[in-house]
Amino acid sequence: MNFLKKHILGKPLRYYFLLLYFVSVIGFVMGSLLFWGPIRWTIDYFQEEGASERSESLIIKVFIILILLLTGSISYFISTRYWESEKQSKKWMIYTPAFFFAAVLFLWMNPQYTPGRSERSEKISLSRISFVFGPYPSKEQIIQLKKEKFSGIISLLHPAVVPFEPKLIYEENAAAIDAGIEIIHAPMLPWVSQNISSIETIKKLLATGKGKYYIHCYLGKDRVNVVRRIIESQNVVVDAGNVNTYRTLNERKNFSEGPIFYLGKSTYLLPHISEEGCFGYILSGYVKQVVSLIDNASQENIEITKKDSALYDTYVMNFLHLPFDLKNFNFEKLSEILDTISSFPKPLVLIIKTTKPKETGMLVQAIKSSYSINELEIKNIFRPEKVERIYPSIFYGPIPNAEQRKGLSLNGIHNLVFLSAKTNSTQVENESGIKTHFSDGKGKLDSLLLNDTWYLCGGTFERTRKLFSY
Repeated sequence: MNFLKKHILGKPLRYYFLLLYFVSVIGFVMGSLLFWGPIRWTIDYFQEEGASERSESLIIKVFIILILLLTGSISYFISTRYWESEKQSKKWMIYTPAFFFAAVLFLWMNPQYTPGRSERSEKISLSRISFVFGPYPSKEQIIQLKKEKFSGIISLLHPAVVPFEPKLIYEENAAAIDAGIEIIHAPMLPWVSQNISSIETIKKLLATGKGKYYIHCYLGKDRVNVVRRIIESQNVVVDAGNVNTYRTLNERKNFSEGPIFYLGKSTYLLPHISEEGCFGYILSGYVKQVVSLIDNASQENIEITKKDSALYDTYVMNFLHLPFDLKNFNFEKLSEILDTISSFPKPLVLIIKTTKPKETGMLVQAIKSSYSINELEIKNIFRPEKVERIYPSIFYGPIPNAEQRKGLSLNGIHNLVFLSAKTNSTQVENESGIKTHFSDGKGKLDSLLLNDTWYLCGGTFERTRKLFSY
């Protein structure tokens, strides 16, 4: 109580105005510096590790609390020292924070100096129109664009992003009028709306426009990448001499709804991700085709598919829904789906609701096996005898000799399983890279569906099929 009286309640009103000044200035500076550095690094790290949106929100709240505590402590210390000091030199306590405030505000208001800014990059050319992408241009850069005979500038800045983008929009308009170059406004707010009006503006320009255009957002990243992918969906020629770096799925291991699986042949299996994740990793230009495997077992799943279809249609992303029931695993249905997508453009993304269930392992192995095993060649090795493909990763056939075992290994089969208890040594020597296993054929072999590739022999085909539950 005495501390409260002496240090808080016993101060005049001017002291609180001074404290408020320090809190505002120091909080703005500290918040900006942490946002450009530790906050961004931490969020990127947790995103790569697949932290949920709830976890990310908690991390942000922790940083906010940290900023408030540091700001309050530093502001209280400085204001108290200033108030109690009688030295003439104490003025630096007022002016120094103001200097840093002005410097940080200058960086925010001038994106050409803001940390994290991208570079002008990549030219995309259609028959009568072409595009160059990059960050917000300065007045000098706008003049240079005019000298380079650009027909116009397409700005994706949005007036709702205050206080910076409204000011930048005004300055850009003034600079463009002075330079004599057209400004086309297509304001975008990714993750907040579907930006249908702005996308229609871009599509109309693609259909009727002529010349060369510079497209930019604040830093030349997510919003620019989304528009670039829409343009690339047309019949375009990309100047590979200066290709911008995409955020690829290889940069991440997990999302909140489960891990990412690379299946081979530029194909990825993803859990259903948020619209923000779509903008960053699917709609940014790296992915060429999306296939949803989410089943229609519930109304929630049906609504998810409807929203996905509308989203990808808006952003001109190739999208197809091929429902697959992961709980009631049907390998024949899966084979039909794999045949359908075999000729689709790559990189290809397959989406299921969540990749956490154990059945995901069967799906991953089945698709990987379909890509890695040369089925036709394996069947040719044993002709005229017959080889059956029980599942995408599992074959059944006659007992192989040494040369045939070598052929199996060269064509994607890593494991040989003898289901007969009577096996002589000549049947298993000189394996040439293939692992040999023995089974009495009495227990279930479902574990084989979850990993690696297998060739089973011995016993009968009908009895072998009964060793699997699916």
